[in-house]
Amino acid sequence: MEREQVSGVRSAPGRLEAVDAMRGTVMLLVFLSHFADAYLYPLGGEAAHLRERMNLLTMMATPGFMVISGLMLGLLHSRSRDFGPLRQRLQRRGLFLLTAGHLLIVPTCRFWAGESLYLLRILPVTDTLGLALLVGPWVVTRLDGRTRAWLGMGLFVASWAVTLCWWPESAVAQTLKEAFFGQRELHVFLSSFPVVPWMGVYLVGSMFGEWLGTWGRADVKGVSRRFEYVGLGVATFGGVLMVLHIAVHHLWHGAGFTTLMALTSQGQKYPPGPAYVALYGGTVLAVMGLLMRAEQAGHLSRYLRAASVIGRHSLLAFVLQFYVYYVGLYLLRLPYSPLWPLLFVATALLQWGVLYAWDLRGRGKEASARLPEGVPASGAR
Repeated sequence: MEREQVSGVRSAPGRLEAVDAMRGTVMLLVFLSHFADAYLYPLGGEAAHLRERMNLLTMMATPGFMVISGLMLGLLHSRSRDFGPLRQRLQRRGLFLLTAGHLLIVPTCRFWAGESLYLLRILPVTDTLGLALLVGPWVVTRLDGRTRAWLGMGLFVASWAVTLCWWPESAVAQTLKEAFFGQRELHVFLSSFPVVPWMGVYLVGSMFGEWLGTWGRADVKGVSRRFEYVGLGVATFGGVLMVLHIAVHHLWHGAGFTTLMALTSQGQKYPPGPAYVALYGGTVLAVMGLLMRAEQAGHLSRYLRAASVIGRHSLLAFVLQFYVYYVGLYLLRLPYSPLWPLLFVATALLQWGVLYAWDLRGRGKEASARLPEGVPASGAR
């Protein structure tokens, strides 16, 4: 099998640097989003409004994160001769996210939770991804890419049907609804990324991974353009829904069209709406197609190399940035400065340095493993 892993290893001939770079780009948007949460939001006033405007860009992070995670599942399966060991590795990663990952991430959210029981009322996106990693490897071995895509879209539609039609009264049922299907106004959780709709996005993404499995074995330009055109088409569909949302808002101020306004809003993140997922998820696919072409043409090589460091270690990056922003930056309570972009760049470079050091550590281990018996690792060149 060609050298492919979810994260934690350097790029090798079997890896696709453009995919790692796209995942790294998405993580940079996560950095920016949480930087704005920790630095701009507590300042209030115009700084808080600036954060809201930045959301127009950073909201691409979650759809991109889930689409690319699903894409990696499909890619790994399509390029593997024996998927069993990889399936076990992915499922172990899912268990880690649901246990240790949850315990590492949730305490950092204390500053905005505002209550003692916040640990029980936050379900981060990594919990949802963890469940996807448990279920996805089982699904990918039983259904082809197109069937998984239809299943994913069916889950997304069914989730919204439950969200709009089921109004449970008991606390247990309300908890299950918010955790698995979502609700526009949360009562049990402070923050929740509902499992079913995001699982649908993840499964749709796995179909695109099969497309990537042909990259390097077929027409490279054809595969990258396929991503560009399909991504642009999906994003355009999301844009049309957004235009409808704006039109209804201006003509009728949304009165009497609550459901339509939610489904067509590009800001409908909790639970994820079709306009939101299509606009941002399609954009991620299109940009990845462009990065694939850039990699093959030898363009943007420095950016691709730098961003791929973050992408290869996306789990470590995701955990690390919570401590940098939700703990470190928040506790500093820095006053507002118009030079805040430099502050963000400094924090991003700090994290990149940590991830690069981790990347070098992985390279050293890999080189040692390839050395003949008796040759010390220090002798490698």
